[in-house]
Amino acid sequence: MPRGLEWRSVDPFPSSAIKKLFFEASARKLFVSAESFEYYKGKKAVRLSVEDGKGGRSYTEVALFGAHVMKFTQVSADGKETPLMWTTKKAVFDGSRAIRGGVPLIFPQFNKFGPMSAHGFARTAMFSLEGITSDLDTPSITANLKLSTNEVSKEMWGKEIDFSLNYLVTLQGAPDEKSSSSLTLDMQVTNKGKVDLGFTCALHTYFPVSDITKAVVTAALPGDSIKGMSYIDQLAEGKTRADKIVKQETDEIALQVVDKATGLRIVQETNFTDAVVWNPWVDKAKRMAAKDYEENEYKQMVCVEVAEVGTAGNKVTLKPGEVFKRYTKISSTV
Repeated sequence: MPRGLEWRSVDPFPSSAIKKLFFEASARKLFVSAESFEYYKGKKAVRLSVEDGKGGRSYTEVALFGAHVMKFTQVSADGKETPLMWTTKKAVFDGSRAIRGGVPLIFPQFNKFGPMSAHGFARTAMFSLEGITSDLDTPSITANLKLSTNEVSKEMWGKEIDFSLNYLVTLQGAPDEKSSSSLTLDMQVTNKGKVDLGFTCALHTYFPVSDITKAVVTAALPGDSIKGMSYIDQLAEGKTRADKIVKQETDEIALQVVDKATGLRIVQETNFTDAVVWNPWVDKAKRMAAKDYEENEYKQMVCVEVAEVGTAGNKVTLKPGEVFKRYTKISSTV
């Protein structure tokens, strides 16, 4: 039985209860902690931290607005920070629009693949913080955020739809000196209603690069390849091309962003079945600059989104009572 502490509450954000939760893994002299803070006027988030066993630490920051993972940063023993998430300098944090950067949670519709407005409603919805748990032997710490049926979902999705979305954000310290800390995002959707639930979804992860012309996206596991994978070209009228991606027997895939200029590799292991690679490039970046993006920032980021999108209509269908589970695990090597 793992050693750990657990806190749960029915309060959507009991800041007094989690102002600072500090747990010690005494055998390894490692620490995990959680604290609440405001990242903008009245906008609340939780910061999870864990030591990595090598004198460094890692932390992640998660807003209740959209259950948005805003940061995942590794800090070395000498204090050098390596961000594994990218956010535009012009990001809007007041809740008037989704935050551009980090990991927007896309649900229940990816892009315009359906009747809703692009990317659905979850990324601009207020989640509740259901609890925080820790495993001191790992060590790791997890925040559990939840979104349930509400007036916006009824308006956009239908009054007959009843669902719950649990989003578990787990920060884990490095298991050994050759590994890095990791961030695991678990998405769990339950059909609580009496009719079938159909949806598409994605974790719209923004990764940093020093120069987009010197960065590549490749398969991370031996034996895998992205050559010949099936893809939808949205710049070519949404046509589907080529064959399907090669997978391991575990039915999991691993992709990595390799920054050839710095040597940093950001690895993403997942059991989502689709991936979306996106960069706005020159022309779209100029159009986006009027809203929440600097026109030259396309050189510093790439999105490698894990998803369930299909080629048309709803990719996932849940019968009443069924549960959909997907995860992605992000780590790095240099």
